[in-house]
Amino acid sequence: MRSSVVEIAIAMSAAACGRSSSAADDPTDAGGLVSTPSTVAPGAPRKGMVWVPPGLLRAGSPLDEVPRAADVELPGVDVPLAGFYIDVLPWPDESGAIPTTNVARDEARRLCDGKGKRLCSELEWERACKGPDNARYEYGASYDARVCGAGVSPEGGLQRPSGERLACRSGFGAREMHGGAWEWTDSSWGRGSGSRDLGVLRGGADATGELAARCSYARAAPPEERSPATGFRCCAGARNEAEVEIDVKRGPPLERTAHAVPSPSLDALGGASCGPPSAPQPCSLARAWTWRPASNVELFLSGGCVGRDPSARCALAVWEEMNGEPRTLLQIDTGRGSPEVSLAHGLAHRLVVRCTGARGATYREVGFSYGRLDLGDYH
Repeated sequence: MRSSVVEIAIAMSAAACGRSSSAADDPTDAGGLVSTPSTVAPGAPRKGMVWVPPGLLRAGSPLDEVPRAADVELPGVDVPLAGFYIDVLPWPDESGAIPTTNVARDEARRLCDGKGKRLCSELEWERACKGPDNARYEYGASYDARVCGAGVSPEGGLQRPSGERLACRSGFGAREMHGGAWEWTDSSWGRGSGSRDLGVLRGGADATGELAARCSYARAAPPEERSPATGFRCCAGARNEAEVEIDVKRGPPLERTAHAVPSPSLDALGGASCGPPSAPQPCSLARAWTWRPASNVELFLSGGCVGRDPSARCALAVWEEMNGEPRTLLQIDTGRGSPEVSLAHGLAHRLVVRCTGARGATYREVGFSYGRLDLGDYH
């Protein structure tokens, strides 16, 4: 959905961009990664770690991707990152071990420091997950809950030994970044004002599997939080300083639009587009609203009627502006009555649309969830 993020500041680290390497058959052998550029040496092999070569991270997800958390993710922007190492598995980074949880961020940082490593930044973690092709999930473009055991609460996979899900592996060789515990990063939550005191968790498991299992998803948590669902893994090498900064915008959930632009083409009206009353033909714009179902999401509703009662045909479009053009997301045939819209039960992410038929008024409900719209009957 369209995000109204208007300010994205990324502190870039100096990085040489090279061709991505592929992982060796044994993901714990960092020395097997041989396709790095000749000008950038990955250094000595590090046991239990893989080398992520320098390159471009496509950070976040495109504005039209579904599902998407508009106030959490960058809009698919390219961020250059220098090379670094990352643990193959969650701490203690041993195949067959139960991942360590119930650690605060500072404790996780000390444990990494004790091994000559460090906590990853959140964008380093995202690059390691997305692999050389900037995949949506570590294993590819399409969601499959079985690969990493996603789509369940974190508690469902916490006592599973590391290393059992062989296919849950990124293109760089990092494994089991989803399906178990959330993982601390050393980044601050740079989304909105007053959020710097929060830390950033990546990976893990959540019942919203298709959303939360994406490499670009993140969650905020107090750095001192200890949870059975929170663990970590380590990185090594010079830290990349690039960080996520998103201006989080909110507004009235639903408001009438005083000076509406024409509606998109409405199928129920034979492809007509409803214009302002000053230019009524072939369809006069009867109603228009701005709908903000979530932070950084702004949608538009507009429609009208062709003809007059009892022969009028009316419709409503829900649309967004994408690259300066209207993009229709949903159309509703409202029958003989001009479109009427209100919030359902006072909830910002649900609307009630009034329709008029031969037997009187009926009502439809429109729901918004992370970029996806659904239409059903109102109860």
